[in-house]
Amino acid sequence: MKPHLPKSSIVLVSVVSVVASFARPAASEGAREPFAEERADVLFRRALELMDAGRYARACPMLEESRRLDPAMGTMFRLAECYEHTERLGEAFMLYQDVAAQARLRQADDRADVARARLVALGPRVAVVNLIVSDEALRETELSITWDARGIDRCLWSAGLVVTTGAHVLEATAPGKRPFRREIVLGEAGTLVDVEVPPLADEVTRRRIVLYPEPLPRPLTIEDRRFLSIGALVVGLGGLTMASIAGLSTWMETNGTAGEPEPMGAPVTNAAAIAGMSLAGIGLFTAGSLWYTAPAGEVRIAIAPGPGGGAGVVQVSF
Repeated sequence: MKPHLPKSSIVLVSVVSVVASFARPAASEGAREPFAEERADVLFRRALELMDAGRYARACPMLEESRRLDPAMGTMFRLAECYEHTERLGEAFMLYQDVAAQARLRQADDRADVARARLVALGPRVAVVNLIVSDEALRETELSITWDARGIDRCLWSAGLVVTTGAHVLEATAPGKRPFRREIVLGEAGTLVDVEVPPLADEVTRRRIVLYPEPLPRPLTIEDRRFLSIGALVVGLGGLTMASIAGLSTWMETNGTAGEPEPMGAPVTNAAAIAGMSLAGIGLFTAGSLWYTAPAGEVRIAIAPGPGGGAGVVQVSF
């Protein structure tokens, strides 16, 4: 169960963090921009005009820039008022705390009393978030923590953070680490909620593996079919020639040795004739099949002269 805090406790929990958070603008006074005070005054006056007209959403950014240029106590007080009207109660609460602390140091009792009165009024409407950052996470020098996309100074990580009720998002990031993100719902004001930021896990380097499938065989084109057909025709004609020679040899031997015993080379000749006829049949059949089943194409036969005007060569294309 979330502990409830009295109003004075809320102030005490966050006073250290508030003073630290607003010490940063004051520390940069030595490196102010040219004409910073003049520009800050113009923005401050324009923002007051917008606030008088009820246009707080436009006035707040102007007051923020005016405070950046010149972190005057009056600018911080007006910015807290602007935050209060735009429901940024946690930031308004912290600014009122800083104004009250500065007013006490400057012995501006009237301003300090007004700021404390605003704190008392806002106390029941805000909650305190106690950030618990692990030691391992703190060792990350580039660790960044944001609350609702707004950066939180490192000096606030170990102190209370005053926020409004409702849904919030806490994120922690660091180079080479997996980001941490947590949604937090503060449903009741005046509570203290512990929020832990664990050590960030190392980011896993993913390697992209691309699988390239084996290329499919290229389909036969018309040129492939025609050349294969010519090759098969050459084989068929060669087989036919071999069969003719074998048959002629057998005929001559038969006619020259009529009535005599069969010569010793007759079986070989007969085998050659059979093989030649087989090759002729297969070659001619394959040549015809490849030629006539190929898509219709244009057959070109050209005689091109050789290099240096010598003998020509025959070029066949389909």
